[in-house]
Amino acid sequence: MADESKFALAALVVALVALITTISQVLSQLFQTADGYRRCQSAIIGGWSKLTTRRFRWADLRFETIYTTPRFALAPYTGQPIRHQKGLTGRSGISASASRETIYYPLDGTPDMIKDTFATPLQEEPGKGVFDGLSEMASWVRFIDALHSIGADTRRCMIPARKRSGFISMEDWAGYTIPHITLQQHSWDFVPPDVIRPLAVMTLHDVALFSRRLGMSWKVFEASQGALRAEGNGHMLDSTTGHDPVVRFSIRDPLASTDNMEHLYIPTEPADKMGFGILPGEPKLHLPDYVIGEPEDCVARTLEIDRQAGDTLKEIAEGDGWTPGLSDIIGFAAPMLRLRRSTIIKVPKPARYEGGLTLQEEGIVVFHNRLRDLVNVRNENGENVTHQTRWVLQQLEELSILYGKQWEDQSATKGNRTTLTFLDDLHARHDATTQYFVNLQSPSGLREKAGHQTFRYTDLMYSHIIHAVDYIYKANEILGAGEGRNHYGMKVQAWITEGAHVYFDQIPQVAESMKQKGFDNPPVVEEAWFTMMLRAFLWHRTHLMVDGNRSLVGHTLVPHGQTSSSSRPMLPIRMLWLSPTSLLPICSLFFQISYTYLGSHRQRHKF
Repeated sequence: MADESKFALAALVVALVALITTISQVLSQLFQTADGYRRCQSAIIGGWSKLTTRRFRWADLRFETIYTTPRFALAPYTGQPIRHQKGLTGRSGISASASRETIYYPLDGTPDMIKDTFATPLQEEPGKGVFDGLSEMASWVRFIDALHSIGADTRRCMIPARKRSGFISMEDWAGYTIPHITLQQHSWDFVPPDVIRPLAVMTLHDVALFSRRLGMSWKVFEASQGALRAEGNGHMLDSTTGHDPVVRFSIRDPLASTDNMEHLYIPTEPADKMGFGILPGEPKLHLPDYVIGEPEDCVARTLEIDRQAGDTLKEIAEGDGWTPGLSDIIGFAAPMLRLRRSTIIKVPKPARYEGGLTLQEEGIVVFHNRLRDLVNVRNENGENVTHQTRWVLQQLEELSILYGKQWEDQSATKGNRTTLTFLDDLHARHDATTQYFVNLQSPSGLREKAGHQTFRYTDLMYSHIIHAVDYIYKANEILGAGEGRNHYGMKVQAWITEGAHVYFDQIPQVAESMKQKGFDNPPVVEEAWFTMMLRAFLWHRTHLMVDGNRSLVGHTLVPHGQTSSSSRPMLPIRMLWLSPTSLLPICSLFFQISYTYLGSHRQRHKF
């Protein structure tokens, strides 16, 4: 009896072991149906693995892998923690349920956001933090880290000194845009077999912007062929080949971007637009955006103003792309892009040739002296000098006394380390010139100065351009006749200072052009031209334009159709962020992201 009991117990134990083994095998096989789950572990996507789940599908008797990755985008920044934004009720950090909401998480470098977006601060010791793009970890994880670093630098440049340790209101961040991420849930069931790591997503448009903000410049930008490469500031982006452009990110030198303010650009939408060859117009003066990215664009704009001036500019531009006269429109038309309380003044160059007499020291020195001489002569002769003309001269005198070479010579700028006092002073004076033209274009301002005539700021700009495109020819003609004028001690080529004199000489021709456009009041045209020139001088000394392969980006990314803030055209080309090692094509039906226009509701303008 005892032997039978022992035998039965042994049989039971064997049966239980067999049952457990069978159940384990069944469960193991069942869990293995969660295809892709092991590709979403922390060694590959860091803390984002916490958002990966298995979902059982009863119809198929298997598990489905649900994972979450970020979608990168630019969005307005409020300067407040994410938990204070509308739609959240005390939630801190990212959760699986949050991934179903449209919430923007700012990559601003603050401790809370670094933690909540599963970021890892870049190492500060040499040799650590290097990410070559070929390790197991998906490259977009380190991309988040790099964007946080830029966000932290941007905040340091923007927060007023008196508020560095206090609360920053939403008004302090008005107009700022910084990289954000939104969460997107995906099923591994729809991942092409070529993909071995989870993908994050962003538009090619944002790739171009983010690379610039990270301090990189484009070496190759052939999006239609999937060939992309940018590098700089210790970072690199390069593309793989396939049906869609696929980009990977790497960090070569984590110290290159540490506490470096010089690589920062003004973080606003209008400033970003300049990197696409688009000059934003001043909305207060009802100015449109101007496409001036390439010399042929500048010639086309000038031809729309005046056929003869356009032909002259075309002849000049055929050489090295020089576009005199038309380039002045940058300082005339652009709004003040530099933000108050900020020392960031770098913007992308919107055109191949951004220079001109409104940018150069020679232009401002000659203009200042000629205006002073004009006012003195009229005072001696008892002739009328308008209040606005005296105001313009007063601004020039004060700025020359206060800042000297820093004011006169734009090349003397210290970039993003220019003093806040200098920038705020010029900013306020620039605002005053804008207000002058706002008043002049208003019905009450017109009645006071010019009766019932219609003054348009665009007419004044275009009248100037018509007579400025060939100033070099006129200057050389004067010099050839041996009639060159005062160069005020500047040791430059004579045609440059003489060209500045030619600008001043052409005020009567500008007034005549304005008359042909329906505004016949030479004194008002004269003072308005003085004010417009001062406006351009001020703009160029509060901004530093930096080249960044504008032509590659501008001509490739910006659709040439009309756009609006509510309806943006989408081209059928998509962009993926890929984990580092896959070099195979990605199915075009998966993670589709399109080119987008950098969002202004204003249409491109025909002169």
